[in-house]
Amino acid sequence: MDAQSKNCQNCKTDFTIESEDFNFYEKIKVPSPTWCPECRLVRRLLSANERVLYKRKCDLTGRDIFSMYPESTPFPVYETEAWYSDKWDPYQYGMEYDFSRSFFDQFLELSKKVPKMSLVKQGFSTNSEYTHRVHNLKNSYMVFRASESRDSLYIYIADDISDCVDCFNISKCELCYECIDSNKCYNTKFSRDSNECRDSYFLYACRNCSNCVGCVNLINQEYFIFNQRYTKEEYFEKLKELKLNTISGVERMEREFSEFIKKYPQKASVSLKSENVSGNWFLNCKNVSQSFECRNVKDGKYLFSIFDAQDCMDYYQWGNGSELIYESPNVGINSSRISFSTQCWSGAHDLYYCDSCPSSSYSFGCIGLKKGEYSILNKKYSKDEYEALVPKIIQHMKDMPYADERGNEYRFGEFFPESFSFFAYNETAAIDFFPLTKEEVIKKGYIWKDRERKEYRTTIQSSSLPQTIVEIDDSILNEVIECGEKDSQYSVGAFRITENELSFYRKMDLPIPRVCFDVRHTRRLQKRPPLRTLKRNCSKCETKVETVYDENFSPILYCEKCYQQEVY
Repeated sequence: MDAQSKNCQNCKTDFTIESEDFNFYEKIKVPSPTWCPECRLVRRLLSANERVLYKRKCDLTGRDIFSMYPESTPFPVYETEAWYSDKWDPYQYGMEYDFSRSFFDQFLELSKKVPKMSLVKQGFSTNSEYTHRVHNLKNSYMVFRASESRDSLYIYIADDISDCVDCFNISKCELCYECIDSNKCYNTKFSRDSNECRDSYFLYACRNCSNCVGCVNLINQEYFIFNQRYTKEEYFEKLKELKLNTISGVERMEREFSEFIKKYPQKASVSLKSENVSGNWFLNCKNVSQSFECRNVKDGKYLFSIFDAQDCMDYYQWGNGSELIYESPNVGINSSRISFSTQCWSGAHDLYYCDSCPSSSYSFGCIGLKKGEYSILNKKYSKDEYEALVPKIIQHMKDMPYADERGNEYRFGEFFPESFSFFAYNETAAIDFFPLTKEEVIKKGYIWKDRERKEYRTTIQSSSLPQTIVEIDDSILNEVIECGEKDSQYSVGAFRITENELSFYRKMDLPIPRVCFDVRHTRRLQKRPPLRTLKRNCSKCETKVETVYDENFSPILYCEKCYQQEVY
């Protein structure tokens, strides 16, 4: 089928469906989308509370727990271990399909009854209570969306890391601090888009460098400061002068380095060992377009934060051996043929419109099944009954759509309506990657939830903290520190230093931060370009390229060929 132009049902802008997209839709037997790619991504992000935790009671055990859901949710919430247990039966909530009502109406009714797990955790988790959407963690605290994290704190998006603090989207790193979009780094601090670097500070787009500070686009280098070579002795003398173990030295370097970066060419797309890709941040990928943060992915489109997957479209977060996933967030671990579903993993396959159904198969519109099969709205059927009923439901969804308050119609082929999310916009991943103010959120028709401000009795202001870690003794563990941006919409107002955190700062000779984790997290994300591509010309050869970097972010932009000639 030839490419088609459509008008987005949600934002009313035009978008194009390419001929190869139709081939994928035909393969998985779904209709083409009616929402543009960005609106579809935001809709998926709105279903995922990533970092906001609430204290509440488990509705099964009565124990105090942490949960992504507050007490006000209409359904029961069970602590993760209890949810996986055989102490409750998801089939007890089963509903007979009613052809006089829309499918989405019936699914919403079911979703308000079936118990949900408090936090998403797979594998083994040791001494890692304050974590969510994780797999195999040990001694980790405030770590979110991560696999194989050890002795790490304040991390969002990571894989196979050890002794890391305050990082975003890192893999196979150790002893890293304030690093973003980096891979295989060791003892590296305040760095971005760098790979296989060691013992360095403030790097950008560097590879296999060691003992470097404030450098951009360097490869296989050592003893450089601001892209200038020094002898080993000169380097360490200059490093002392920079005073990067003081808060004033770090802040000064942060300002200088942000301007220094703009003097050097930015590659149109950050990719390593990848071919035929568009979007940004690729590692070992092939034939992946309009996507972001992908590792070891083949044949995909409209992907975000996916690793070890193939033949997928409109997919957010995870992968890990999965294929043929469409319009689904938080699906992974050897799963396949899953559409319009969320939180399904561990060999799940052939699911439509399912929520939290690990190791389940051949199910439609189900919630909370564990190893379930041939089920519709949590009612079990025989194989023949299931296969006869599903086509009728699909046709019914086409004939009787659900309409939301804005007039958007949801037929078979659309992900769950945004209004079905039990989270406010600023509780979800949407606020991280498509940041809006409270006024903008409300104007767009989303829900905003004001942060619950606790009346912290702060004992010390962050501005009063000593310049270096050596000036701080263990009494800091008893202090409640006022956040340096306590009036920000992102701040919780105050924070404390944990024992593991203090040990890390001492080991790394780093000053204590002056703002709370939420503000630090937001600052990291603000250093990245938005998840939108635009057209620009290469600053050297004038070739038109697709990039996420506008002229303000990167005044000098090179195509792949010119960048290779300049840097390598």
